[in-house]
Amino acid sequence: MNRLLVYWNKQIVGTLSRHTRGRVQFQYSEDWFEKIGRSISVSLPCLKEKHSPGVSTAFFENLLPESDARSILAFNRRFDKKDTFAFLECFGEDCAGALSIIPEEEEPDFTPGKYENIDSALNDALSKIQTDPKKHQLYPEMKNARLSIAGAQDKLPVYIEGDNFYLPLNSGSATTHIIKPASPYYPNIQRNEAFCMDLAFCVGLKVPSSRLIKIGGHEIFVIERYDRKKVNNNIIRVHQEDFCQAMGVPVNRKYQENGGPGFAQCRELVDEYLSDQGFDIRRTLVLIMVFNYLIGNHDAHGKNFSIIHEQEIEMAPFYDLVSTQVYPNLEAKFAMAIGQTFRYDRIKEHSFIAFARDLKIRPRKLGELMGGMVESVSNAYGSTLSNHEKEYGPSTIYQDLSNVIQANIKHLEILIDSAWAK
Repeated sequence: MNRLLVYWNKQIVGTLSRHTRGRVQFQYSEDWFEKIGRSISVSLPCLKEKHSPGVSTAFFENLLPESDARSILAFNRRFDKKDTFAFLECFGEDCAGALSIIPEEEEPDFTPGKYENIDSALNDALSKIQTDPKKHQLYPEMKNARLSIAGAQDKLPVYIEGDNFYLPLNSGSATTHIIKPASPYYPNIQRNEAFCMDLAFCVGLKVPSSRLIKIGGHEIFVIERYDRKKVNNNIIRVHQEDFCQAMGVPVNRKYQENGGPGFAQCRELVDEYLSDQGFDIRRTLVLIMVFNYLIGNHDAHGKNFSIIHEQEIEMAPFYDLVSTQVYPNLEAKFAMAIGQTFRYDRIKEHSFIAFARDLKIRPRKLGELMGGMVESVSNAYGSTLSNHEKEYGPSTIYQDLSNVIQANIKHLEILIDSAWAK
């Protein structure tokens, strides 16, 4: 096995060949280059020549799971967990965005609507995770899954119809949602994320629809895939890439301190590819920074921001909004520095002045945007918490979230007054 075919929906966009140490090298097909000419990534422009193994591997490796799920999947299939080619060969049939990656000798089946019900298997897997979380992960437990979803958190892409869950049986059947189980290590993280996503919606941030549901005795977080849409009862893949992919940054460098993107690099990216959206896109980056500060999300790195490739390139909805601050054992450092400051307890007025320079926004305008988001969160978080308790029942996480948000609101109000007092 030396090549994999990369499909954009039903068309071959290019090939992946195996390079040394499990890395991959991508090349656009001649037919795609001559007739279509679209790029799968801003880091992989549509050229005749092969792209380098470094930038090719950076893009495609960012489609893969990380941490325990990656190790278990590799062990089960008997290949090295660092072998990107082998991962894509086994699990590339349904990836983030519009790409399907299929071995060259296989004939893809693009017939839509072929799924298998996994309700029973899913309930069993959740029970195993609850009993022995070190041994079991949701994604690896679904042994017939030929799909991939990026990230370190345990999750599984599924197709949902009514109250039932399905996995695709072929290349033509896409998933519609991502589900995340409760975690034994971070209590009530599923409620944490559901609340933070709802709060983001309430204050005007663009987020996918999400909710909590019960499977047997298990509560899971369910979020709609923004990179899928329904057209004439068929699920169509919408192409997207995260900021690490767009910048050619390997997955092991997703954090700014490890060489990953910071807000200045994010601003440069959107300035170049979303410049037609003018100030609105910089405003959006400011608002998500402030929102993450207020909820205590210290883990918003380059893979938590994405762009969508349709007729025009546009900013994707926000996702993976979770308060990490409610868990005292987690790092109290931001994945992206505010100015040059990573540590939450060292954020001062100078941090935001430097942040304004990074985003090329006037400091006073930054103060206005920050003040507006603080006011919006102040007005919305109490009722959002109350609505969650009514819909899903009481939980200690709600008081923890309230305490974190109240403290962060107070701290940020002081900093805003100090930095921009008249």
